[in-house]
Amino acid sequence: MPEELQMALQWMEENGFVRNHSIRFASLYPATVEQRQGISRTHFTVVDPDLMRAWLGNDDASATGRVAPFIVTGGEGSQAGIWMDDNGVQRFVHLGSGSGSTLSCVLADNAVDFLRLLAIGYEEICWPEVFTLTPEDAYTNEHRGDEHAIPYRAPVEFRHWVESTFHVTVPRTASEIVTCVANMDAAFSDDPFWQWARKAAG
Repeated sequence: MPEELQMALQWMEENGFVRNHSIRFASLYPATVEQRQGISRTHFTVVDPDLMRAWLGNDDASATGRVAPFIVTGGEGSQAGIWMDDNGVQRFVHLGSGSGSTLSCVLADNAVDFLRLLAIGYEEICWPEVFTLTPEDAYTNEHRGDEHAIPYRAPVEFRHWVESTFHVTVPRTASEIVTCVANMDAAFSDDPFWQWARKAAG
């Protein structure tokens, strides 16, 4: 695991971001913030060794072992994780559930950019159609007309930690980091993870 991710997880552990429910996970918010509408549902979770076998339809460990999904990106089952490319370089990729999101591509080329992407704070980061919007605008559009909608709350503590620790800025939209998206059902894509997954699929 990249050092920057280890730093993030250690900081979350030390500052009360880890929650213990049916499984242990780390939210982008302190555990004192209620898990509710209006916050990012993205969270760090334990790696499920069976997920890649099911996602690729392939039991070959030489393929499935190259991806470690550990970030829940949507309520419909999508995840993100680390992929080892053919040159041995670690990249951060998205694995759409197929039953909802079909986003299947590289999200970031390094850990800091991936943390910056998470810190933007989309309610769900599995929908590429919102990547040109701010999380506030995406949330407003999603819940337009819902008189009971709770105001959006950005992950300000996590965002501040990312910016101050790595001396970077968190962009307003995901499109500033994810410059090319790919759909798992597409006939072709230039995205390297999409191409690898298509070849590795059983």
